[in-house]
Amino acid sequence: MGDFGQGAIEYMKRKQAGTYALMDNLSRKAEGDMKLAAPWKDRTTTARRSLHSGVEQVGNDRVMMYLAHGVRYGGILEEGSKPHIIRPKNKKALYWKGAAHPVKAVKHPGTKPRAVVLPTAKKYKVKVRDTLVKWWSM
Repeated sequence: MGDFGQGAIEYMKRKQAGTYALMDNLSRKAEGDMKLAAPWKDRTTTARRSLHSGVEQVGNDRVMMYLAHGVRYGGILEEGSKPHIIRPKNKKALYWKGAAHPVKAVKHPGTKPRAVVLPTAKKYKVKVRDTLVKWWSM
């Protein structure tokens, strides 16, 4: 391969490496935005601290940025839940501090959504597009 072909390959490698670096930078900013904007009231800060982001190389020519919850109830925070019945799993009854007596079940009224991942992803979709268009047109 001539000098021109090798130069083009090196150019593309630099552009791809730069793409990964730009996406990584944006994902870190998005993670910080999520942690600041999380619309729920913290009890332990576990849900807020577990919000995370990252970038992954997919194949030779694709980069994927992700934003996610890191707690098992992240989906409920994001989408809410319908009213439902809570029953004991390993005991005969439920009891908590302040309850008058143990009960066999509790009618939970449901939870309203407190989305932070999807709104942040929508906000950053435009930033990612604009950043990459600028980077690849230079």
